[in-house]
Amino acid sequence: MSRFLPKTLNQCLIAAIPLALLLAWLTGHWLLGAAASLGALCILASRVTPEQVAAANSRWRHLLRRGDRSNDNESTGAITVVTAAPPPRRRYEKDSSASLARQMIAQGRVALLLRPQIASTLSPDDYQAAQDALDEAMAMVPVGAVAMRARCYESAEDEEAHRAERLIHVEGLFLDRFAVTNRDFLEFVEDGGYEQMELWDESIWPAVLGFVDRTGQPGPRYWENSVFPHGKDDHPVIGVSWYEACAYARWAGKRLPSDAEWVKAASWPVFTDGQRPVQRRFPWGDSMDRRRANIWGSGHDGTVPVQSLTSGASVNGVQQLVGNVWEWTSGSFGAWEPAGRKIETSLPLKSIRGGAYDTYFETQAHCQFQSGESPLARKHNIGFRCAVGFCDVAHMNEAVPPQHAEETPAEQEEVLA
Repeated sequence: MSRFLPKTLNQCLIAAIPLALLLAWLTGHWLLGAAASLGALCILASRVTPEQVAAANSRWRHLLRRGDRSNDNESTGAITVVTAAPPPRRRYEKDSSASLARQMIAQGRVALLLRPQIASTLSPDDYQAAQDALDEAMAMVPVGAVAMRARCYESAEDEEAHRAERLIHVEGLFLDRFAVTNRDFLEFVEDGGYEQMELWDESIWPAVLGFVDRTGQPGPRYWENSVFPHGKDDHPVIGVSWYEACAYARWAGKRLPSDAEWVKAASWPVFTDGQRPVQRRFPWGDSMDRRRANIWGSGHDGTVPVQSLTSGASVNGVQQLVGNVWEWTSGSFGAWEPAGRKIETSLPLKSIRGGAYDTYFETQAHCQFQSGESPLARKHNIGFRCAVGFCDVAHMNEAVPPQHAEETPAEQEEVLA
């Protein structure tokens, strides 16, 4: 219809609405005036395309964001800090006719392929594809020290808290840019991860049978029939215990990050002239910004996709280290507390970091805050991400031995098996 009417008709319709109401007020014919206004609105709505609505919304969002940023800068005088945006999350298509190496890349088991003893068996093309996939999926955390602070000094004065910090040396590592998603974890489930006992700690073997979903099938607590909820494929997997997270990490050729590794990636310590590093309180800076993280008050009722909220990424492009879901680490809860001030629990707890979508206090959603949970807990707000040390993967500067460059796919599969 809009193609056959002049563009100025929209302006006429807009002007007719208040005019009809004015005439109704002057004449007292309110019913007639309301009907005329409503008719003008209906005609106007029929002439507006979805593309025009989307464009208008986009312009409004842009103006609002620009206004928020300008207000922040004017009120605080802060300098905007630019962090590295994570690359787009790419999915590799599955192909049963592809080589075993390409199938493992599609499953997300790149770190396992790049173990030095396996990488040397790959063809140059598969080796390069694995390296590219690793660079896309994981970010580098350089070697160096990080200051770890005890939880009991959270409210202490800065000087007292600094004296209580411990400098911990961290070797270089790769850390997942995104938390493990439902779709990622489905690969583990479909590959029989719950039946491969070599992936699980021997002490937990009797409990593995109890790690089932709502329907009694192997899988995270909130799945059904070993399948995640519809529309949640790129949301972080939840309802998994610490042991399930460890088993997935082994299956992928990785491990859970240590407490110090997680804090180093999030706070990005920098040493200047002093002996104490300068560290960020949040991955994006030193003040809470609920637009950058999914915590209580951010406007989300639950988890969001792992590739959203890119403005909250760490310096090296690791996404959602604060908010969305708590993350399991390999550390123990209370490990950094002084001997006389540790919280005593009936059972040992594992460390979780980062806060979640239902974390109310921002003092519990920053780089240094540590909470704890039973390693058997399968909570609605706990997920995880994985790490792998530099020393555990073949690097780009390590050439593929020429004797393997012409191996047939069958020979490669024999080595990988």
